[in-house]
Amino acid sequence: MRKRGMEDLTVSEVLTHWPQVIPLFLEHRMACVGCALAPFETLSEVLAIYGLSLHRFLQELQRTLQPKEGDA
Repeated sequence: MRKRGMEDLTVSEVLTHWPQVIPLFLEHRMACVGCALAPFETLSEVLAIYGLSLHRFLQELQRTLQPKEGDA
């Protein structure tokens, strides 16, 4: 069994655990915030639906989640 990665989390899990990524979803015009399907669709499924690159989006997520200089 392979390790579960960020792409295997549901959109709801991602948005609940890391609310600071909400603007990233909105920048990509993804209607996931508040969507009734967010608890059921994985991040990889949603990115495929929107025609976005999984690799690129995960990189953007990681950048968003990295602590900024000066943050304690």
